[in-house]
Amino acid sequence: MENWEILLDKKETYIIGVSGGPDSMALLDMCKKQGYSLVVAHMNYQKRDSALRDEEIVRKYCEENGIPCVIRKQNKTCQGNFQAFAREERYRFYKELLDEYKAQGVLLAHHLDDHLETYLMQKQRKSLGEWHGIKEKTEIFGCPILRPLLSFTKAQLEMYCKKQGVAFGIDESNLTDDYTRNKIRHEQIEHMTMEEKLNLAQKIQEENERLLQENKKARHFLSQWDFDVSSLLELDENLRYRCLFLWIKDKTKTSLSAKQLSKIQQLLYKKDSWEIPVKDKILYQEYGKLDFDDGSDISYAYEYNSLKYGKTPYFEISKTGRGVEALTLSEKDFPITIRNVKEADRITLRFGTKKVHRWFIDRKIPRKQRKVWPVVVNAANNIVLVPGIGCDIAHFSNNPNIFVLK
Repeated sequence: MENWEILLDKKETYIIGVSGGPDSMALLDMCKKQGYSLVVAHMNYQKRDSALRDEEIVRKYCEENGIPCVIRKQNKTCQGNFQAFAREERYRFYKELLDEYKAQGVLLAHHLDDHLETYLMQKQRKSLGEWHGIKEKTEIFGCPILRPLLSFTKAQLEMYCKKQGVAFGIDESNLTDDYTRNKIRHEQIEHMTMEEKLNLAQKIQEENERLLQENKKARHFLSQWDFDVSSLLELDENLRYRCLFLWIKDKTKTSLSAKQLSKIQQLLYKKDSWEIPVKDKILYQEYGKLDFDDGSDISYAYEYNSLKYGKTPYFEISKTGRGVEALTLSEKDFPITIRNVKEADRITLRFGTKKVHRWFIDRKIPRKQRKVWPVVVNAANNIVLVPGIGCDIAHFSNNPNIFVLK
C-alpha cells in the first residue's frame, strides 16, 4: 500500500463505489483505516435476490464507522444492453456525488485479476484500445477514477475481509459463465499461479510501454495531418492502424476493432469516393481526403424584398466581390430567396444548363461545403446565381448591383 500516498491525498474527499462484495468492502475498510475522507456510493439495481442483502452490508458498515453513505435504487427501464446501461447509470451517480461533495475522484476496487481478465478479453476480441488491461488512474464519463488495488488478487482481498472481520456478500451472477469476463475468469485466471499472474502483469506493462510510444507517434502525425489519404498510406501498417484508431475514436467516441479498421484500410486504396457507417456518423473518402458526416440535413432560406447588404452565418451580401459572385438584379426579380442548394437545382450558364451538384463535383467541392452552399433564387423561382460558379445568362452585366459571397 506504499503507492497509496502517491495516488491519494488525505486532505481530499473521495467518492468510493461499494457494491458489498469482498473487493469493494476490502477497499472501503483499508481506506477507513488509512484515514481517508470518504463518501460511499452504493447502487442497488434490484436485479438479484441478494441485492438487498448487499445494500444492508454497506449501510451497516457505514453506520458503524460514521462514513457518509448514499444509496440509490435503480428504477429506470433498461434500454439495450443491461451491462452498458448499468455502467452509464453508475457513473452518472458518481458524477453527481463528485459535484455535490466537491470530491477529488472516485475510488474503485478493481484488482489484479480484473486487470488480467480485461487484457485477455481485449486479446480475444482483438481490441485496439489505447491501453491494455485496466489503468490505475483514468477518467470515465467525466469522473476522475482511481484504482488503488491493482496489485492485489481477488483471493487476497477476500482473505483480508475474513481476517479483519469485514462482512461481504457474493454476487451469484459472477459464478456463472453467462458473460465473457466470467468465462475467462473461471477457465483461465482461477487456474493461474501467483507467479503466472505476476509474469502476465509484467508482460502487459511492457506492452503498454510500447503502446504509449505508438500513441505518441500517432498523435504527432495527427496533429499535422490534413486528412489526406496518400500521406496516411505512406505510414507503416501498425502506425497507420494506430492513427486511424485514435482519429476515429476522437471523432466518434467509438473504439473500432482490428477487423473494422482493416476494412477501412482496404477502402483507403480505392481511388473512387466511398462511405461507411461508424456509430452515428458516416466516414467517407472524397477527393483524396477523409472526413466525417453526421448525417444531419442543414436547411436555411432568407427572403429579401429589395437590395440589402449584410452577413448571415452562411453568406454575405456585399457591394463588392469577384465576378463569379456578381449578380445584376431588377425589380421584377424580387422577392429573392437565398437558400442552401437542393438536389434538383439547375442553373443556365453560357455553357448550357447544368445541375448545380454536377458543378460541385466538377470543381471538387467537399460535401460538407455543398450542404450549406448558397444559391440565389428570383421571384420566377429560377436560380440566378451560385456564388463561386457564376450567375445565369439573363442576370449577367458589366455593372452588377450585388455580390453574394459564400
